[in-house]
Amino acid sequence: MIFELPVIDELRDSLFKDLTSHPLFFVCLCIIIPLTLVFSFICLLLIFKKIKHVEKNNGKMREISNYIQRGARVYLSQQGKVLFVILAILFIPVGLTGIQFLEVPFLGFMFTGIIFLIGALSSLLAGYIGMTTATRTNILVVEASMKDPNEGFKLAYYGGMITGILNISLFILGIWIILLLFNGNIYLIVGFSFGASVSSLLAQVGGGIFTKSADMGADLVGKYEMSIKEDDPSNPAIIADLVGDNVGDCAGRGADLFESASSDVIGGMVLGLILFIITGEPIFIIVNFTLIALGMFSLFFTTLFLKVNFNKPSKSIWKVFISSTSLNALILFFLNIVLFGSIGIYLFLASFTGLITVFISILFTIYYTDIHYKHTRKVADASNEGPSINILAGISAGLYSTFWPILIFGVAVVISFQCGYYFGILYHESVMNNHLINIFGENVDYSFYLICFGIWGVSMASSSSDTIISTVLSFDTFGPIMDNAQGLSEMGGEEASEELKYNLNQLDAVGNTTKAISKGFALVCGGFSSIVLFLTFLINVHALAPELNTLIPKETFINIFVNLEIFKPLIIFGLLIGFTGPFLISAMILRAVEEGAKEMVQEVRRQYREIPGLKEGLSKPDYEKCINISAKSALKKLTQPIFTVLLITLSIGILFGPLVVAGYLIGNLAGCLIVGLFFSIGGASFDNAKKGIEAGLYGGKGSFAHKSAIVGDTLGDPLKDSAGPSMNIIITTINTMALTFLPLFMMTGFLWVLFSI
Repeated sequence: MIFELPVIDELRDSLFKDLTSHPLFFVCLCIIIPLTLVFSFICLLLIFKKIKHVEKNNGKMREISNYIQRGARVYLSQQGKVLFVILAILFIPVGLTGIQFLEVPFLGFMFTGIIFLIGALSSLLAGYIGMTTATRTNILVVEASMKDPNEGFKLAYYGGMITGILNISLFILGIWIILLLFNGNIYLIVGFSFGASVSSLLAQVGGGIFTKSADMGADLVGKYEMSIKEDDPSNPAIIADLVGDNVGDCAGRGADLFESASSDVIGGMVLGLILFIITGEPIFIIVNFTLIALGMFSLFFTTLFLKVNFNKPSKSIWKVFISSTSLNALILFFLNIVLFGSIGIYLFLASFTGLITVFISILFTIYYTDIHYKHTRKVADASNEGPSINILAGISAGLYSTFWPILIFGVAVVISFQCGYYFGILYHESVMNNHLINIFGENVDYSFYLICFGIWGVSMASSSSDTIISTVLSFDTFGPIMDNAQGLSEMGGEEASEELKYNLNQLDAVGNTTKAISKGFALVCGGFSSIVLFLTFLINVHALAPELNTLIPKETFINIFVNLEIFKPLIIFGLLIGFTGPFLISAMILRAVEEGAKEMVQEVRRQYREIPGLKEGLSKPDYEKCINISAKSALKKLTQPIFTVLLITLSIGILFGPLVVAGYLIGNLAGCLIVGLFFSIGGASFDNAKKGIEAGLYGGKGSFAHKSAIVGDTLGDPLKDSAGPSMNIIITTINTMALTFLPLFMMTGFLWVLFSI
């Protein structure tokens, strides 16, 4: 089989017996990647040391911060137990996909299953450490800001950098070690990406349900019914809300982007293996890996621009993002020229297309969510007329936000494919001397060759968009750190001066923007990753067809690029299921938030009713009870959407085979992008409209417009923080799952044989 002997043996002989025959591959694998890891871990230690030496004070704010730390730690430990159960259930089916990866089937089974576990646990570990650091940094930011607000800003960013460095470093370290240990057996690594997908889906869905159950309960009873301020310590759900910011936006988003980047690297490796078969050149296997590793240097470069202007705090974000994007553009240009010579300019153009696309997505996110621009301003203005008009305006803003980002994403896919296509033509002429004979001495169809290089161009765009992941993650984690810091200052009473509260409130507004940016960025990255995985899926169907015993005629798979015809009813069926799946999963997530919020509202009302003097601050609320409600609700409900995703994908693959799965993947991509953008950006417009009113628009806090905006915000919160972000993970989870179980899908497909035309 292609997995078992010829390709991997040929790659092993080509690379690991004589490293000097491919010096550029050796430099990337054995010098650039390990040096990047060493440098990153040194920087990580320096950041830990810097945070550790911040002066600590004792008081009410630190006591509240300890509540947040304990709540987040307890929830994630409970979530970890659920993850272990899911991993145990999936271990055997995932392991079975690896029986053909090694000559001894049992070893293939065990190693594939273990690598799957490593991917899941690496993602969990990165999220856990990042979240723990964030919950410890929030109080340090408050204390540092008492002396110098700019130091507080820097410290919050440093806390976020820990998440950014850990997420990229851990998946690079894991894949690098596996690649070396198994002598380049690329197919063994596919399970790593699927494990990361399962872990990230659990973290994001569970974190989203937790945080919004608490947030809605705190807002509806506290701010809306009791008319108390947002971060009033008398609100029983306020600590659960602050805990939720960390488990959702730190652990959840960290796991999300960990999974996106690992999917790009592994998808690129599998695609690079096909190019190695065609060209005999192994450098294609390692290029995406090297690009993302080098992207971490741009994160360290951004620390030179960490100075905040409190009159225009959003400018601080742009300095950081522009500096990161600019350095990565230089890295992309240099690396592509060094690796491929003058014709590498086409791959640079493909790479730059991916990088600039995510940067433009950031611009659009800000345009649709910032209170200074018309869409969110209209949501705030509509609040004067009542909650219903506010909700209509927010939905309208969300719908508007889907068109241009998806259009730009589609254009980027076309451009990057064409760049890869032209690179393939020039590579054929200049490097392969117009010969098309693969490493086994077989002729290669020229059109198939060009399709592979076109897909490679999209892969380069996708990986290049990941080069700023560490910076995005740092600013994303900055958001909940600042949210918690601002909340602590409000709850600290006289411990925090009015000037400190004002400065932290300004930085909190910056944090809200960075969180919205990360959600739009994650969707675009997930979209690129899914396109690459989808096209890699098709290529592998073509490549594996001669090696497998199949019910469906082998010619159907060999000619999959011709046979994937949109008019076929079963393909349309796959498209429809894929497109509507995100709506079904979103409904499950929102229903879970609804039920958790109901229970939270009832508990908060009970405490205000039964605890004497609670509203006046004369008594202490039972914070632990509310934290437990959010945790139990999340843990109880998160498995339903996860298993639904897994079962639908497995069922379609086993019953109908790879062609219907291909239609399903495209439908899923379209559905997730539309739903994800609509929910994430529309939800953020509700939130920022409310914050704009609280800052003084239309009567400010306590006004009729404010009451209306609170209602709209309670709708927007689960959209932007629960269902919306989950769409990015669902895109890549389904694609990595399809690639992982591809041999099984090719050997089954019972209903395709009966109903295909």
